[in-house]
Amino acid sequence: MEPQATPSRTAPRVVLISPYPDITCFGVRAISAYLRAAGVPTRLVFLPDPLGDALTDQPERYPPGVLEALVPLCADAAVVGVSLMTNYADNAAQITRALRGRIAAPVLWGGVHPTIRPEECLEVADMACVGDGEEAILDVVRALAAGLPVTDIPNIWARRPDGSLAQNAVRPLSADLDALPPPDWSHEEHYIWEGGDALIPLTPDVTERHLAQGTVSRLLGRVGYQTMTGRGCPHRCAYCVNDAIKSLYGAKGYLRWRSVAHVMTELETARAVMPFIGYVWISDDAFFARPLENIREFCREYKARIGLPFTCLGSPATISREKMDALVDAGMVYMQMGVQTGSPRIQALFNRQAMGNDKMLAAMAVINASKDRMLPPSYDFILDTPYETLEDRLESVRFVARIPKPFRLQPFSLVLYPGTRLAAMAAADGLLTDERRDVYTKSYTMRRPDYVNFLILLAKGGRFPSRLLALCAATPVARALSAPMLAPLWRLAFAVAGPAKRLLKRLLGRGA
Repeated sequence: MEPQATPSRTAPRVVLISPYPDITCFGVRAISAYLRAAGVPTRLVFLPDPLGDALTDQPERYPPGVLEALVPLCADAAVVGVSLMTNYADNAAQITRALRGRIAAPVLWGGVHPTIRPEECLEVADMACVGDGEEAILDVVRALAAGLPVTDIPNIWARRPDGSLAQNAVRPLSADLDALPPPDWSHEEHYIWEGGDALIPLTPDVTERHLAQGTVSRLLGRVGYQTMTGRGCPHRCAYCVNDAIKSLYGAKGYLRWRSVAHVMTELETARAVMPFIGYVWISDDAFFARPLENIREFCREYKARIGLPFTCLGSPATISREKMDALVDAGMVYMQMGVQTGSPRIQALFNRQAMGNDKMLAAMAVINASKDRMLPPSYDFILDTPYETLEDRLESVRFVARIPKPFRLQPFSLVLYPGTRLAAMAAADGLLTDERRDVYTKSYTMRRPDYVNFLILLAKGGRFPSRLLALCAATPVARALSAPMLAPLWRLAFAVAGPAKRLLKRLLGRGA
């Protein structure tokens, strides 16, 4: 990490913009904290996508007035950074075009999508950051301040004056995550759009209101603080961008952890700034992948220094009784685990054959043993994989019928994100022909409205009788009810299911 320094009012400023619906934006806040520690002042602007997760083919996401309000907040910038995933490329493009010619600073795109598709991003942006951004953006700021070119900075892609493309290699990953400061929740020079044409200061009160709207916050009835205790994932699932990033850096050393002491200091600081925090959401891809002794250390320190309920994610290959007992004793009240499919054939396609049905059921048994001390766990499933047969899909439903209750399902429609092995395979096989429709503007909530997905919808709350679910997933029944002539029935069922559920919740006094 750079030596600690106080940001100077005269130093070149970096404005960082997030289009994500969730204001946690861990990457943006991490970069802001790093730059501030190096003496570079930052300004954070949160422009939550008005469509949320319900994406459509609507390139213009923001009204002209709010983009006009953005211009003066970027007027003193040396660099404007925009973070984006693939689904937010339209947002980033609209923001960048609104600033073009109105400010002197170049616009740099960073995040997952520029890491995977930097050349595409340079059709709009001035620079693209490939991989981790902290050190790269600081180097860009210093180069611009010194009047030096940015075309030889590791991790940065940019056009040279002659129009050629500078494709710089990535620098080695930061192995010591403790050398990086915790994310920036200072609320100093933070702004947010909440509708209309105004950008207002993001104060702790406004932050509390936004964080309280999160899915898990509503579930727990507490305001959550989200953090990550490491970077990377131990697995290489074919549908996940982690696999593509591992290929960029090499798998060795990709999974890195912060020390327990570093995480505790962050949480104590966050609670001092935001005393309304009621639980901690640990959003590492596989928190259970931490070694057992490290988890035990985490639990001891967490109980002594934090003492709030917390949630985390685990994978079937990393969950054990010893880890589970320690975490529940320390205050874990809810967890999420990826199942994705109950079909061995699709598990192999996903490169998850090491986490087959027996392994997943064993992990579920470990989780279920703590059911009296936790909320029902959530199990993720991926739907609408183009390589699935009807029988593959029915195997998933039958697997759901074997899950010990209570539980919840989180079904996601597959999005074939660029850079993943599954996307490359589907494109080569002619199953991905329109990226605009099927990737850039597709939300994982856009599930195909058919009989099998309706069974998953019925089972989502974990209350549907298991024997009846298995019966409904019998091959002859499914073939009959999946007949093309019944397609309008299932479209209607999906159309009314959402409004009916919201109405029932209102009638029960639980809110929408």
